Amino acid sequence: MLSLILLLSLTSTAEVRVSNSHLVVTCVAGQSVANTPRRWNLAQPTAFTFTMRNQPRPGIENREPGLAVISFTPQAGHEYEIEVRSDASAFSRRVWTKGEWKPVVRDRTTDRIVSSEPVWIERGCAE
Repeated sequence: MLSLILLLSLTSTAEVRVSNSHLVVTCVAGQSVANTPRRWNLAQPTAFTFTMRNQPRPGIENREPGLAVISFTPQAGHEYEIEVRSDASAFSRRVWTKGEWKPVVRDRTTDRIVSSEPVWIERGCAE
């Protein structure tokens, strides 16, 4: 019986991880996070707030990366990866400008983007 309960608890969540090293999670489910893990097991709809860690190459002007909020509803047993979509030059310059990059959640089980479009906020956390 205990092994059945353990199996049910493991399959009732979905694994979510952040893949881009410059993507910084600032809030999860409306709660501010510091030194956050880059991996979660989720069972309910969740909102994430992100910024980007700009590290301009020499001679490249830095820009304000802004704060983007996305949400998605995980399906039990699926694996998700949070990625960044942007112009290729942002990756080579290591500078992301507010509104020109977007975080997305990809369902690695079905290979589909499943997150909402980002909402840009000025500060704080959003749900």
